[in-house]
Amino acid sequence: MGVKMGVLLAVLIVGLVAHTPAQADESPALSDRISGKLIRGMVNLSTGWIEVPRQIYEVGTHEGWVRGLLRGPFDGIGMFFARTAAGALEAATFPVPLPTYNPLLMPAYAWDPEDPSDVMAADSK
Repeated sequence: MGVKMGVLLAVLIVGLVAHTPAQADESPALSDRISGKLIRGMVNLSTGWIEVPRQIYEVGTHEGWVRGLLRGPFDGIGMFFARTAAGALEAATFPVPLPTYNPLLMPAYAWDPEDPSDVMAADSK
């Protein structure tokens, strides 16, 4: 009984000493960042066209619907090319941290809100 208790105590002590506390702000694994960049690139490459109606809506809500209908399509076409090119670049260079694995455009996807406070404002209504 004494030997078993000693072994159990030794295992518990080693476990406590060797235990490393988990970090709350651990960065995602390299494979997760690489796959995230590839997925984001492919999604933006294939959904860049969403920027055209989005920009009509964004300009319309911030500057009035007449401007949204007149200027929004031009902003949308410009953002379509920017998002599609960013998606192609991210998909082509997904294994390379160029300069990091963070998105080239913000928001990362065409349907994400530009300002995180927009989500909070919509939730409070």
